[in-house]
This record gives sequence, C-alpha cells and structure tokens, in this order.
Amino acid sequence: MRLAASILLAAASLTPDLAAADTCAPARAMVVLDKSSSMVTGSIGAQTKWEVAVGGLGQVLGAYETKAEFGLMTFPKPSQCGPGSLDVAPAMANKAAILGALSTPPPNAGNWTPMAQTLLAAAEEPSLLAAQGTKHVILVTDGWQWCSPYDPNTRFDGTDAVAKLDAAGVTTWIVGFGAEVDAAALNQMAVVAGTQKPNCNAQSTDPAAPNNCYFQVDNAAQLVAALTAISSTIVADELCDGIDNDCDGQIDEALTRDCSNGCGAGVETCGAGAWGGCTAPAPAAETCDGDDNDCDGEVDEEDSPLCGGRDVCNGGECQPSGETGEEMRAGCTCETGAPNGATLAMFFALGLFVVARRRR
Repeated sequence: MRLAASILLAAASLTPDLAAADTCAPARAMVVLDKSSSMVTGSIGAQTKWEVAVGGLGQVLGAYETKAEFGLMTFPKPSQCGPGSLDVAPAMANKAAILGALSTPPPNAGNWTPMAQTLLAAAEEPSLLAAQGTKHVILVTDGWQWCSPYDPNTRFDGTDAVAKLDAAGVTTWIVGFGAEVDAAALNQMAVVAGTQKPNCNAQSTDPAAPNNCYFQVDNAAQLVAALTAISSTIVADELCDGIDNDCDGQIDEALTRDCSNGCGAGVETCGAGAWGGCTAPAPAAETCDGDDNDCDGEVDEEDSPLCGGRDVCNGGECQPSGETGEEMRAGCTCETGAPNGATLAMFFALGLFVVARRRR
C-alpha cells in the first residue's frame, strides 16, 4: 500500500505539459504491451503475469475509458521478434475492444521482446499521431530489449525510440513489470521521455531499488496504481472556463476553490465559466458587542458612534460616561449647565451652616 501511494504521489509531480485545449480534445494513449513468452511462463501468486496485466489494464480502462482515447499495440507480432503493430485504434469507450484483443495469451516459448522496434513503430502510427489532444504511449514490459540471438549492442535502443516519440509530440510512460526487467535501460528511457520520477537515480540497475526513474511494479495492486497514476495525469483537468476540458460530457462540474476576506474563510463555486461570490461572512456595521463586525481588525473602535446619548462602549456594553473634574467644579452637566446632585447637596449644607451661625 505504501508503494502504491508513492506511485500516485510521484505521478502528480511529473513534468509533461498537459494544458487543456480550448475545446474538448481528449488525450490519446496507446498502450504498448509486452506479449513475450515470459508473460505466461512467469507468475505472480496463482496468476500468470499476462493475466495480472490484462486484469489490471481492464480495471483502469473501466475508470478512464470515457475520459481519454485508449488504443493497443502488442509485441512481438506476428511472433518471435517481429515489431509490434496496431491491435486497436485509440478511441473513447474502448475497454471491450482492447480486452477482446488481449483474449489470446502469448505462446509458452518463442516470443521475444522487440521493445525498441515497437516503440519506433508507435512513433509512426497514424491513429496515434492524428490526435488533437495530447498524445501518449504507455509501455508495459517484463523483460529486456531482446531478440534471438541476443545482441548486447541493442540494449539501450529503447532510448532512441523514445526520443523519436518525443520528437513526434508523444509522451512516453515506462512501466517495468516484475523483477526481470532491465532497470538500467528503463531508467534511461524514462529520463529521455521526461516522465522520470522526482529525485530518481537514473544510474540504477536494480529493479528493487526504491528510487528508479520508471514505474516499477511487482504485483497486481502496484500495476493498477501505476496505470491509474499515469491515466489520471494524462487526462486534462476540468477548468472554470465553460468548456468540457476532461471530455466527460459535463462542463465546470463540481469546481470549487477557497476564498476569504477580513471576516473569515469561504468557498467560491464555478458556474457558466465564472467563479461565483465568496461565501465568507460579509462585513456589517460595527456595534458595541465585543466583535469586529466590520472586519477592519479593530473591535468596538472608540471613534465609532456605537452607543446613544452620552453612553460609551466599554467591554462590549454601552455604559454611562464618567464625569470630568471640570464638570464637578462647574456644578453642572455639559449640555444644560444645571447644578448636579453633588453641587446641590453642598449648597444645602452650606445654608444650614449659615443659619446655625446666626442663631448663636
């Protein structure tokens, strides 16, 4: 599970430019699948590698066949070391056709691995090159570049084939299936394709190394995770532009983005190619309640007329204002000039004192 998760994270950070077209132009992906004899003589658990590969491919096609145009090439063809050729032309909703073409497994012996020759054929395949959207090859192989008799000088021919695909505007994705792959060659192919994983070791020769540049998979779950990561990367993301970017028959569906203002956070939702208003709380008139109602960063600011009459806002409550020393000495209120209670009491006491003195 950890490896599957790392495969998904790695694909998200890969480099090809997958900008959406102005109209619905789905990505086109040619699956180039190894049909050498080792795919049936080798096994993973109780299944042959061929059965695992076909099952995993079918699972991923079920999720993405309406989002991208998938086609199929297998190699060798017709047998031994003949370069692979087209089995199923790329199209939407192509799962059934592709699985039908894979219904016959390779023979137990005699089929070799003309990987580079098949990639060169893919670089000239009209049904791939005619795509209006982005163009991709997804290579799945369990072996080395190998024909009988083996010529070691051909080991890295796959890098030249990937370079030709790149020159034709085709992005190549490399999936090594099982422990018998040529990690050195596949690493170099991924680097030339520009689909290498971040911080990978292009000089690695070990399929079990944790930092290979290509997608190394060793079981059904890892294969599905790798193909899912690649497929989700090549499919165009839906944008808020009134266009069906991901070619799923819907426009601007379920698009939201975070937003905020001085009052807090909210969400904007896309509709008819434009972002709607932010749902963050709207500013309101400041009141004496201990809150920043107008969202200006200040609470119950003193220069705002928050309370009626001569009351002042204190601690979120309107309270009577305190009297100043000048008002006490004047013996009156600020607005009327009438004696206040303390002054009247003082005058009354002074009158009693004068009367008492006179009676003496």
